[in-house]
Amino acid sequence: MTRHARPPRTIAALAVIATLAALALAACGGRANSTGASRARLDARVVLPADTFFGKGPVGAGMDTVINGRRLPLEASPVQGFSSLLVDGDDLIALQDNGLGTLDNSHDSPLRWYRLRPDWSAGTVTLKATVAMTDPGRLLPFPLAGTDEMRRARRLSGADLDPESMVAMGDGTYWIGEEFGPSLIHVDRQGVLLEKPVLVPMPAMLRAFARGSPFLRTPDHPDLRGYSTDATRRDLANLPRSGGIEGLARSADGSHLYASIEKGLVEDIDSSRRLILEFDPARRNFTGRFWSYHATTPNVSISSLDGDGGDGLLVLERDTGEGRAAAVKRVYRVVPDQVDAHGYLVKVLVCDLLNIDDDRGLTQRERGAIGLGRRFSLPFVTPECLVVLDASTIVVANDNNYPFSSGRRPGSPDDNEVVRLRLKTPLYAAGAAALATAPAISSQESRAR
Repeated sequence: MTRHARPPRTIAALAVIATLAALALAACGGRANSTGASRARLDARVVLPADTFFGKGPVGAGMDTVINGRRLPLEASPVQGFSSLLVDGDDLIALQDNGLGTLDNSHDSPLRWYRLRPDWSAGTVTLKATVAMTDPGRLLPFPLAGTDEMRRARRLSGADLDPESMVAMGDGTYWIGEEFGPSLIHVDRQGVLLEKPVLVPMPAMLRAFARGSPFLRTPDHPDLRGYSTDATRRDLANLPRSGGIEGLARSADGSHLYASIEKGLVEDIDSSRRLILEFDPARRNFTGRFWSYHATTPNVSISSLDGDGGDGLLVLERDTGEGRAAAVKRVYRVVPDQVDAHGYLVKVLVCDLLNIDDDRGLTQRERGAIGLGRRFSLPFVTPECLVVLDASTIVVANDNNYPFSSGRRPGSPDDNEVVRLRLKTPLYAAGAAALATAPAISSQESRAR
């Protein structure tokens, strides 16, 4: 991998680079290089119904409303919000995000991950177990904000952290990308925090947009939570809310992790720039290396990241639309040491999640539903989980934001859908063996009943 070129010293110089990059993209029709791209084929699909619950409520106790036919607060804890997937033998490990979407409304949403057993032939998923995230060592640098019961047990809530991505390490531990800070969280296989969160440093090249902080900060950063008004928190943050770490990937040799930032810096003159930063898990710090990634449009976020088994990374882009308004739900491949003349990673389209070939008839067209049938799609606002199985096979799942999202059937909460896709053009010619799977989580899991 190579470092960025010598950074420009003035905002004017950055503006010139941003303008040149925009012109270059415009010359290509605003699209990345599509060499080698091909329509993906639906190989299998499993569905966990939206109305799946595990654990007592209420959840969303501060809310009194009806969303997509479901009344809040919820009487039980929903199994929803899948933000990252790992493969462990025949099982999937699905990380849940903070809960109902914001720090303010998720203090009674438990932070946890699930062990799922998909039956790819039947199209169903069984919830086998859960793991709750806890901080018995009081490593978080702020008081817990969950319910009284959760605080007494040192169990974490969606008002404490917002887990969005997860990688398994060779020693059986996990690193989790957390969005509120943003920060990286290190936990064991029982969900116990092992050390203090690692904050994300502001890249030197972009310090003109740092708003005085040496770290990336959203308005929900712990340092900003004490301010009395949200306007002040937003003024001091250099990232927008829900704009922190969204993707986390492990290098093929396990020596480094790559963390992707979902949205652009608030004051960045290139509103389509997204960041991917390198982290050294052995040293517990970021290396200083980072890469600029150019999103398709300014309203597009990086929603997931995974290593491709070789020297590249797969990046999942998504816009803010759902249902018939969905426009950009795509997977691209980048290689960290391949940048263009303007310093942006070179993108190659891998597949369009709104244009998947269901030539085996695994889904059937349904009145009122979107994206079922021969031209299958994932019309969700947040397709958010991406796993590379081998050079020709990927798995993608949605964060269903229960009960708020309704991309598949307007007016009804989205199910949790997990699809296995076969790429008609392999990621790289040599192919790849199946990637290493996550370590088992057995003795401390809460068994689903």
